[in-house]
Amino acid sequence: CELLGDATETLPARPDPIPQAWWDQALPDALDAAISTDDEERFHAVIVDEGQDFALGWLESLQLLLRDTEHGVFWVFHDPAQALFRPDVVGQLGLERFELFEDHRTPPAVSRLASRFRDDDAEIDVFREEGLPAEIVEADGQAATVEAVRKQLHRLTVDEQVPEFRIAVLSGSTPTKSAVWGQRRFGNVMLWNSAFDEAGRSKGLPPEEVPDEPPDVVLFESIRRFKGLEREVIVLCELPEDASRLDELLYVGLTRATTHVVVIAPPALAERLRSSG
Repeated sequence: CELLGDATETLPARPDPIPQAWWDQALPDALDAAISTDDEERFHAVIVDEGQDFALGWLESLQLLLRDTEHGVFWVFHDPAQALFRPDVVGQLGLERFELFEDHRTPPAVSRLASRFRDDDAEIDVFREEGLPAEIVEADGQAATVEAVRKQLHRLTVDEQVPEFRIAVLSGSTPTKSAVWGQRRFGNVMLWNSAFDEAGRSKGLPPEEVPDEPPDVVLFESIRRFKGLEREVIVLCELPEDASRLDELLYVGLTRATTHVVVIAPPALAERLRSSG
C-alpha cells in the first residue's frame, strides 16, 4: 500500500503518532486509488499469508492487482482459529478450498490442548512426536504473575539449563500495559525486544532494521505480534480473561511452542485449561 501509494501520490503524509485508522483505512484507500490510476503495477500471482486477519475489502483490492483477474493465481492461506483481530472472511471470496489440517510444529499433547480452542470440528494430524505437555501455573493478579514469570525463568534457565535464546515470553497484553515488560530483569535473566522502547512503545522500525537478538537474553513479545513464529520454549502470561477473542489468543499462544509451553494464568482460566486438556 505504501509503496504504490507513494509512487502514484495517492498516500497522504504519515501522521505522528500513527493512529490505527492509518493502517485500517488510509493505507488501503491509497492502494485502491493507486490501482485506479496506475495500470502498470500488476502481478501474475498474489499470495496472501495470515488471511484471517484481512478485512474483505483488503482482499478484494489485492485481487485487483492481478494482470488477469479471471485466470491469475490468487492464493490465501488462513486459519480461522487464529483470527485475533476480526472474524475470518476469506470464505466470502468464493475461492476453491483446500484443507490443510496438519501440525508440524507443536508437541502432540499441546496440539490436542490447543485444538480445544478451535470452534470447528477439524481433526488435526500431528506430525511432531517429541515434546512435553503444557504446564499450567496459577497466578492471581499482576504481582503474582510477575513473580510466577520470575520463578519459571529461573527454573528453565538455572534448573533445566535451557539457553535463553531458546525461550520466548509471550504476553496477552500490549507491551505498554505489560507489568512483565516493565520489570524486564528477573534475577540474571533479561527480557529483550529492541523493537520497543523501555515504556513498551514501538520504535517504528521496519523488520530489517530491528537489531538481532543477543544470545544471552529472553525474547519478550505479545502473542499477537508473535503469530506465525515459533520458539522451543514458550512462557505465556498476562492472559486477559475478558478478551473478546480469548480462545483465538490461547490457540495462537499454545501453538508457538515446538518443545514445551508454560501457561501462567488466573485461577479460573487455569482451571479451564486443565479441564480442556
